Amino acid sequence: MISAYQEQIFYHYILDNQLFLSTTRSELFTNSNLRELFDIAKEHALRYKSPPTKDQMSELVRIKGLGEKYNDDIITSLYNTKQLLSNYDSSWLEENVGPWIQVRNLDMVIRKAIAYMKTTKVTAENAAEVVETVRHMLITETVIDFSFHLGKDFFDPASHLQTRLARTSTGYDYIDLCLKGGYWKGSLIVFLSGPKFGKSLWMCNLAARSVQMGYNCAYITFELQEEIVNMRIGSNLLNISNDIYEEKVKDQDFMKRKMTEFKQSSVIPLGKLHVKEFPSSTCSTNDLRTYLKKAEEILGYKFDNIFVDYINIMKNWRNPNTENTYMKIKQNSEDLVLTNTSESSALLHTVDVYFAIITSPEMKARSEYFLKNLANRVTGYENTRKRYTVDWKYFRIEEDKNSQIQDMDFFINRAVAGHQHPRGTNLQTNIRGTQTDIAMIIGSNQNPEFPETSIDISGTGLF
Repeated sequence: MISAYQEQIFYHYILDNQLFLSTTRSELFTNSNLRELFDIAKEHALRYKSPPTKDQMSELVRIKGLGEKYNDDIITSLYNTKQLLSNYDSSWLEENVGPWIQVRNLDMVIRKAIAYMKTTKVTAENAAEVVETVRHMLITETVIDFSFHLGKDFFDPASHLQTRLARTSTGYDYIDLCLKGGYWKGSLIVFLSGPKFGKSLWMCNLAARSVQMGYNCAYITFELQEEIVNMRIGSNLLNISNDIYEEKVKDQDFMKRKMTEFKQSSVIPLGKLHVKEFPSSTCSTNDLRTYLKKAEEILGYKFDNIFVDYINIMKNWRNPNTENTYMKIKQNSEDLVLTNTSESSALLHTVDVYFAIITSPEMKARSEYFLKNLANRVTGYENTRKRYTVDWKYFRIEEDKNSQIQDMDFFINRAVAGHQHPRGTNLQTNIRGTQTDIAMIIGSNQNPEFPETSIDISGTGLF
């Protein structure tokens, strides 16, 4: 159970949060004085939609005739604790205050049920009634749901702030442009390609860029071994040629020096990177959530960006024996979005932004890729594409800064709507996000650019 000091922190947090305030009874607090003060403060907070200030609380206590019991020193001490509320991570408070209310309420209901059983004489005639009474207590009085969200008042200016859509840069200007600045919390960004077209290569590069920008990352692989992922990202970041990488890593002192040099040369503190391999079709989205939560507990830090390679070979927990690839991909992609999304009849309707990885044997020979934006919920860059180059020696993908964004619809739009300039002309570059979210890499099964009928999915998203 939490300490008396933490109870005071929760006291202030609950008073300032209408969702928790409406369901919290003073009896949940273990300290009798805190209970009495909470009742007084709650009445004010519910009426005026704001907790009382220190001076208001002193006046409310005086009006209740409790001025001598709760003098200025006691009120001041209580509000000094409120000043320390900012020291607590908001996510930690959100994740722990609700469960504390639920478990304290559960404890009270169980005690009430036990007391009822001890003071009630059970006979053959009233046994069914006793059981029903206790059952009613345990079912109805323990139901506290914090998932309800009323929504936002359109005419409240604060409702229009885009705080929940704060972006995390991908490290690539064109992708950031298509995403309106980068990944955002709750998004699902998909990269699709034909077999062996470079999904894992793109995932490794996106993860490498994320680490360089200071974000803690998890890379979940269902296809490549952990060692291969580490080698590809290591070759990229540590500047060790892939043809000598296996031999070089045998010298652990050399690797320590390279990693130290890389960290010291970084302009900003590097993020952490943890790579985990699961055999194909053995891990569902539920398994993935459980693993990530446990890993965060053990490692002692939260993952900002999570890369998953790739969705086709994940286990579908809802239909584990299905051979319907379309249904498997659709349901897995819906499950990977850990916030509410609209109902989906297909993967295309589930994801937020859809990219195609375009290459061919001739393009590979020229160390060339194109990334094409097929679908987009947030910007108007559908059916545009950008050229990228690959340094195969270091598995490193770079955006071609000298090439324009190509607008594949330009000629049609010019003829139909009289457009004079293609998208991609005079565009701003170097777009960067500022806050941390979580990225997820997955893949796709349809690509009009490819003649193959078998298409794999890799993607990017945030939750």
